[in-house]
Amino acid sequence: MIKILSLPEYKAQIEMPDVQLLDVRTEMEYELGKIKDAQLINVQSPDFEELAKQSLNFQKPIYLYCRAGIRSQLAANILKGLGASEVYDLQGGYLNWVQNEK
Repeated sequence: MIKILSLPEYKAQIEMPDVQLLDVRTEMEYELGKIKDAQLINVQSPDFEELAKQSLNFQKPIYLYCRAGIRSQLAANILKGLGASEVYDLQGGYLNWVQNEK
C-alpha cells in the first residue's frame, strides 16, 4: 500500500513513536533543510535499494518525502518492490511542509 497523505495527516502520523521518516532528496537539499528526525537516502543514488534494505524495517510503516512529490513516488514504488508493507508519502513534498510552517 502506498498512500499519499495531506500535510495535517502526515504531521499527525510522524509524531508517533518509532516512526521511520525518510527524506529521498539529494544531500545538498537535505542540508538546506529537512523535517526533524528524517533519515536521508537519496532515491537517485545507485545504492538506494541497498541502503534502504540496511536501514529500514519493511514490516513497519515508512513515511517519505522529497521536494515536491515526484521522487518520493519513485522511492515508494521501489520500496514496495523490496517488500515494504506500508509506505506513506507527503502530498506536495518538502515545499508543502515549508510553505505551511510559517
